[in-house]
Amino acid sequence: MRVLQLTDSHVFGEPETRLKGIPTRESLQEVVHHLCRSGQHFDHVVVTGDHTHDESLAAYEAVRELLAPWLDRLHVVPGNHEDRVLLRQVLAPHLADTEHGVHFAFEGDGWRCVGLDSHSPGEVPGRLCAGEMEWLQQQVRTAEGGNIALFLHHPIVPVGSIWMDRIRLQDAEPLLNVLRENPAVRVVCCGHVHREFTLPIPPHAQMFTTPSTGLQFHPAGDRATFEVAPPGYRVFEFCPGEYRTWVERLPQVSFVPESE
Repeated sequence: MRVLQLTDSHVFGEPETRLKGIPTRESLQEVVHHLCRSGQHFDHVVVTGDHTHDESLAAYEAVRELLAPWLDRLHVVPGNHEDRVLLRQVLAPHLADTEHGVHFAFEGDGWRCVGLDSHSPGEVPGRLCAGEMEWLQQQVRTAEGGNIALFLHHPIVPVGSIWMDRIRLQDAEPLLNVLRENPAVRVVCCGHVHREFTLPIPPHAQMFTTPSTGLQFHPAGDRATFEVAPPGYRVFEFCPGEYRTWVERLPQVSFVPESE
């Protein structure tokens, strides 16, 4: 089972609007075109939040148009820049409209992939919304001996960046306890940091983060700074009992962020 992860597109409703100098809609379009030209096949496509920046209907519709090659296999969870109602309406109309979060589960080749909603309205840091832990426990109980990969927007452990670690998942201990108590949960894959990291979550799991399809963050310092680097994405190959994952970036830098 091959899974593509895209994250942190930050698309605006107005096509020409830029985020710190990056035309995020055009950058996402470049990533999609690169993937389509590459000939790679994906059984599922996961977007781990911050689909839009201004949280407008026009921005969500633009994202849907750009992701058209994979709408039949698309799975989404919210980031901090998100409107749950519009996200569900435009990009996940198959999901039930419940009081709980926007989440997903699919499986193949001995793996269950579970998406969690870490959006906390009005806040940049994340929190698992009401009912997410109960829903996750149910997904773990019914996995029938397979392995589990979790997808969510906010990192659940520090990545070693002073400013980014302030805005990761808050109150992560209950989720970390699930990982400690269930060796089947081997993968945690996040967005939010606009950069690639690989970190162990002892004793059984690894956490991965992924470059943005637009603006790239630099981890140094105590406030957000930006890096001149191509946009990217992550690929997973899940097989019974094992997996491979890697990040790919576009071959060139098309857009340079503002220095401040």
